[in-house]
Amino acid sequence: MSHIGFFNIPGTGHVNPTVGIVAELVDRGHRVSYAVPADQGAEVEKAGATLVPYESTMGRFRSTMTELEDNDRFTTGDFVQVLHGLVQETEALYPQLERVFADDRPDALIYDGLSGWTGRLLASSWGVPTVRSIPTLAANEHWSLGTDGEYADFEPDHPGLQAVYEDITAMLARVGSNSSAQEFFEGSESGPALVFVPREFQFRGETFGEDFHFVGPCWSERRFDGEWSRAGGVGRERPLVFVSLGTIHNDNVAFFQSCVDAFAGLPWDVVMAVGNQIDTAVLSGVPAHVEVRRHVPQLQVLREADLFVTHAGMGSVMESLSFGVPMVAIPQMSEQRANADRVVELGLGALLHRDRVTAQALREAARGVLGAPSYAERAGWMRERIAASGGAPAAADVVESLLTTAQAHR
Repeated sequence: MSHIGFFNIPGTGHVNPTVGIVAELVDRGHRVSYAVPADQGAEVEKAGATLVPYESTMGRFRSTMTELEDNDRFTTGDFVQVLHGLVQETEALYPQLERVFADDRPDALIYDGLSGWTGRLLASSWGVPTVRSIPTLAANEHWSLGTDGEYADFEPDHPGLQAVYEDITAMLARVGSNSSAQEFFEGSESGPALVFVPREFQFRGETFGEDFHFVGPCWSERRFDGEWSRAGGVGRERPLVFVSLGTIHNDNVAFFQSCVDAFAGLPWDVVMAVGNQIDTAVLSGVPAHVEVRRHVPQLQVLREADLFVTHAGMGSVMESLSFGVPMVAIPQMSEQRANADRVVELGLGALLHRDRVTAQALREAARGVLGAPSYAERAGWMRERIAASGGAPAAADVVESLLTTAQAHR
């Protein structure tokens, strides 16, 4: 039995895709320790991991992701802001987790490949093999969200860059690394990675080498999500439309009111998950066939849905396609716009710009997707590709092969 460590950052879109891997590794007899803030840890504990809770400094995470300079294109200023936050987070977490694991070091570590600096640095100091966890589109020299001019603007002479690079180099020195900021970033995309999308969904997927394991979504049934059942029972003839903007960008009352107005007179059943940031009482004219709740168990609803109106976060996109559900994508930031563009490119749904959401536009987009069989057919094809990617068992195979190789070189 090996000891496998996980390090993840706060965020359901980062934690949920790994829960199935935890369960699979535990079922195979491994011991799993999972470092994540306590309020994110219930599902991984239920999957069999030992929770290693840490105190995060990312209290501004929500505002960091909603107060961008440009929601359509990630700017250098946004990049600098995120890097400053990661410097503070790493300096706070590194000593916490170094103490926790001092006498119980993992044999291998899986860490968030986007922002999991603490996990990567600890594994380097321990000399244990690592696997990156990538819950978004992956990046290589042929395609990257940060270098694709469609989704990001990068100014090499931005005044904040030099300062933040100096902060990163100083932080690295304080935790015992002799790397410069440049060397640290150059090594950030090396080594094996678990990518939670099928290769067919990845932009330029054919250009990614053998270190990128496109295992597809690895979620498991979320035991703490509650229960939901469709009014009138399963299998009703009316189409079911599910609406959600995820957990961060769900403070838009006007959007949800537009959904109510768009679907009020249509012969569809509608489920809207609006989150905890708005008062549902302010929504007016909600008809009986539109169910408004703060939270619903998303996987249960998607099993019966015919259409998903979504912000196009990758977790939601993959969960939708796991059940063959086409989408109307309304991205709220550049990363989600890339996901939405890929959805459209592959014929899996339609895109509606967040600034052009009206009741009429929503109604037309939803009718267009529901009324054209090709969208459901393409979503069914992607569902097959997701199943063929292997999911949690394929991911666990990668981790075990890494352990075998490490043991052979001891």
